[in-house]
Amino acid sequence: MSKFFNVTLDKDIVLDDSVISPKTGWTSDKIHKEIIEKRITKFEELEDVDVVNKKDKQLLAYSETTGKFTTIDGVDAGEIVGAGMKQVSKMGIVGSPTVPSMVEIPINTLDFKVPRVNVLKYELGTQNVIITKNTFANGESNDFITDDMMVFDGKVHLKTEYIQDYAVARDETTFVEYATTLDLSKFKNVEEFEDFEDGVMQKLKVKAIPADRLLTPKGDMNLSNAEHIDYFKLVATGKNMRVVCSVDGGTTWKTFKTDKWVDINLGIENVRAEGMTIEVFNKINDTFWNELITSKKIRFAYLFSMDNILDVEELDNLDLQFDGQGKWAQAMETDYRVVYVSNSLLQVEVKFSGDIKINY
Repeated sequence: MSKFFNVTLDKDIVLDDSVISPKTGWTSDKIHKEIIEKRITKFEELEDVDVVNKKDKQLLAYSETTGKFTTIDGVDAGEIVGAGMKQVSKMGIVGSPTVPSMVEIPINTLDFKVPRVNVLKYELGTQNVIITKNTFANGESNDFITDDMMVFDGKVHLKTEYIQDYAVARDETTFVEYATTLDLSKFKNVEEFEDFEDGVMQKLKVKAIPADRLLTPKGDMNLSNAEHIDYFKLVATGKNMRVVCSVDGGTTWKTFKTDKWVDINLGIENVRAEGMTIEVFNKINDTFWNELITSKKIRFAYLFSMDNILDVEELDNLDLQFDGQGKWAQAMETDYRVVYVSNSLLQVEVKFSGDIKINY
């Protein structure tokens, strides 16, 4: 005790926890602190202690199997071993069956009652997948805002024939007068009228060039399975068609000018003047598409315009080529080896190359 106490004959020294002041007495707490401060050998330097991976707010536990003390996280104290799954990611490792890549992971375990270790490896998605996003069949009309001036029949185009029902205006003994109302503001030019009977009903057929129309989608194309966009391609006929696109749900719209994407207002006059022609649209390369599509979604709006009743302005298909989204697949157990070197070190020998995730 002489190492820790200095006693004088003219003062009483009391070993009593009820004495608070360290000037007049030695509490058990002060004795403990003095021993810790003046110790020669630190706890972690003892042969039966493995606290290499110690950190703040951990617990100390003893393993009868290994005969050592080790630190564990408080959340692991329920069963003394780690109950929660942890993960380590490594990119671009290089390994082979003869020369495996070694991944070392710090752990805390007492008796090696540990969860199963598994290794996931990244596999590239299918490359150069070509799919048709739109065929413009009749059923696809529901994907666009309803417009009775557009026809979906395996292609989409402007309607040039319109049927009007006649109503009886006057019914006299010698004649019957029929009338119908035609909204001429819908048309650029009316080419022909033709009366005909449908059963007992009198009808009027109108051949006309409709006013320019925008075909606007209701929703986005989901591109979450695409890792890389190679191109979009429109199969179309006509010189007047224009295309614009949106990658934010239709809030803003884009067109392509020379070597960049620029904003455009979604209006007939703007799209007619600044929208992408089919030729320009089909020439846009993967660099620009992937620069634009960062939200994994896109939608296209189309301007249809006819100058003559004989003009053919129609969309047939919208095709997309892309590289599929990669996926994480569980590696075969023959492709890696798990070794617990000590209570504080896990080694995983990976016998292949690539990107991996280790769950332990």
